[in-house]
Amino acid sequence: MVEAYMRPAMKFLLQGIGSLLLVIAGLSFFWGGRALHEFLGVDRLLAELGGLTLAAVAGLLGMLAKGAGDTL
Repeated sequence: MVEAYMRPAMKFLLQGIGSLLLVIAGLSFFWGGRALHEFLGVDRLLAELGGLTLAAVAGLLGMLAKGAGDTL
């Protein structure tokens, strides 16, 4: 249970983390596959799937963090 004096800070922190994760999700959706392909030398199709997976996971975690911040 979050104490009353900690609620505003936790809400601000969770919403900030959520926003950051959603930005990471957007960037990895558009450029994640190419970056994985260039820097790791992975096959292009596998790199694109990795970028999409990273975008989905970061987006889901971002939405969960924002939702948790809103309910505090």
